[in-house]
Amino acid sequence: MTTTSTGGERRTGAETRAEILRVALALFTEKGFTSTSTRDISEALGITKSALYYHFRSKDEIATSLVQQRLRELDELLDWVETQPPTPDLLQRAALRWVESTTPERIQAIRLAQANQPVMRRLAADGYDVRSGFDKVVERLTHGAPAPDRLLARMAFDTVATALAAAHGFGAGPGEVIEAARRATIALTAQVQS
Repeated sequence: MTTTSTGGERRTGAETRAEILRVALALFTEKGFTSTSTRDISEALGITKSALYYHFRSKDEIATSLVQQRLRELDELLDWVETQPPTPDLLQRAALRWVESTTPERIQAIRLAQANQPVMRRLAADGYDVRSGFDKVVERLTHGAPAPDRLLARMAFDTVATALAAAHGFGAGPGEVIEAARRATIALTAQVQS
């Protein structure tokens, strides 16, 4: 078991990795991916750059790990969808499940993606594409549906990102963003022909 000592406190390697991801996400969101250095991350954590590199070889590897977390969440959602009976309200239940499971970290990850499109495109080109994860869920829920219904379903899963973008400069907090996304999800999924 790997441990890192900071200020007399000892953490396991998994805890240190999780803390690195949490701090890096906050810094990437605040300063931008390009403007955040590994030194910034290690200093914010109170660890050496060597200790940081023990867990992640580069800033890109940290960003990849953050995207992998979102992809795992989408895989879990798809697994849940697969266990549900194919009722007419399944799309709405699945989209609401996604919206209502939004955490502060997911909101930060959405902000990171919105503000750092070149990084997100590079990660997508390397096979780490969150959109493709959504595509699998939407395909499962709308297989054989007309294109407008598939688009509405896709939009229902994008409501948090859309509400977050709309809230920029508006003064809405995370709870208000989630509530707006929930309402939009209900409205969008109600329009899909069952």
